Amino acid sequence: MFALGLAACSHQHPEEATDHTAHNAPTALALNGQERWQADEATNANIAQLQELMQEHLSQPDTNSLEAVNELGHVLQLGFDEVFKECRMKGPEHDMLHVYLMPMLDDLKAIKQPDLATATAARDRMAERLALYQTYFK
Repeated sequence: MFALGLAACSHQHPEEATDHTAHNAPTALALNGQERWQADEATNANIAQLQELMQEHLSQPDTNSLEAVNELGHVLQLGFDEVFKECRMKGPEHDMLHVYLMPMLDDLKAIKQPDLATATAARDRMAERLALYQTYFK
């Protein structure tokens, strides 16, 4: 589903759906010079919702149970689907948003795995990545 969201987001911006290397798309998360990238309202709202879901999960007493981590993965999947469904950004900001989101693709899959160590490690990486959003986007 997440990959479909990425494809949907790319399809909303046909001029950017080409091979990103052709127009020197960034591969590492970075600021826009000295400034944060401007994200659209929907993206900011959806990321804030993902951050809230993560914080709510981490505040629960059974936060490290496989069932709780797997459930978080399913809930986050729905949130990420919304991020890509409502994606309206274009240009360099859009490219950097994808750089920010892409590492979470594998983690989202891993959070839903039946191995507790794998799932919790992925959850922790995703929590760190979600916490970085306001560092790079406004």
